[in-house]
Amino acid sequence: MLRSLKAALAVVLALGAPALAPTLAVADPAAELAQVRAVLDRYADISVARADGWRPFGGDEPLMGQHWYRDGGPDYAGSDARLDFAQPSNLMYTEIGGRQVLTGAAFVVRLRHGEALPAGFTGGGDRWHVHDFEGAFEAATEDRPFLRGLGNWWLDREYRNAGDDRGRLAMVHAWAGPIPNPDGPFASHNRLLPYLELGLPAEWANGAGMAAARGLVLATPDGCERTLEGPVWIANIPGGQERALLAGCAQAADHVRAALATGDRAAVDAAARGAWQSWEGFLDAQLTPDQKRRIAAMSEHGMDHGAH
Repeated sequence: MLRSLKAALAVVLALGAPALAPTLAVADPAAELAQVRAVLDRYADISVARADGWRPFGGDEPLMGQHWYRDGGPDYAGSDARLDFAQPSNLMYTEIGGRQVLTGAAFVVRLRHGEALPAGFTGGGDRWHVHDFEGAFEAATEDRPFLRGLGNWWLDREYRNAGDDRGRLAMVHAWAGPIPNPDGPFASHNRLLPYLELGLPAEWANGAGMAAARGLVLATPDGCERTLEGPVWIANIPGGQERALLAGCAQAADHVRAALATGDRAAVDAAARGAWQSWEGFLDAQLTPDQKRRIAAMSEHGMDHGAH
């Protein structure tokens, strides 16, 4: 998910709503994904999602899409939480060809520090990532006292005062919609998306790595802004530095666009990988140690079942 705290806060706000009644559980990953697919089929048209009360939060995150939530959605909490596969926490949409396209769904489970992952999908093939929400919140509000006070007031009222200290957000994506994921239905990201956003053949993603996909993101409309949104916000990067970062990113994006103009698959792959590598180096050189520390607080941490 945009790994920005603004998005994470919206997730937690959504989780404060009462849970819906669960549907009958099934013990087969194919059947579980079929339940998710049925939900995604219903919401393939974004206007239907809006009519049913789904609302967006955060931006259109690279390799995922914009996350949507619904008031009254399920509050999955604790290692014994059982996912209702017909009740995802989030839907995800991204713009392809001038229209909003459904990319997948996400399930969010609140955990304490040291608490194991829930059972999730049958078979243990699901891939979870975890955000330390409270750690990221503290990092993002170091120099935002009003926001820190407001956030702590809400967290105290809704959770802490009731003895609920589950401040980690464990998430699993389910890519069961119309766009396949070359890395499987539970991958954390979908590297096919930037190929489709740029009008490239879907098969070009086969055999290409994540670095190439991230490099292609830079060349998509607003790709640099989307890539930088989370780090800029959580580290409270000043305007002048943000403009310098965007200029450096634009140079990397132009390198990819030049390769795109050739129509050569190998050239595009090499340019995208090189652009991402050069951009990462540029970003690392421009950020201060303190900014890097704050940005690291929002990083996703991969987890397997049984990990803590």
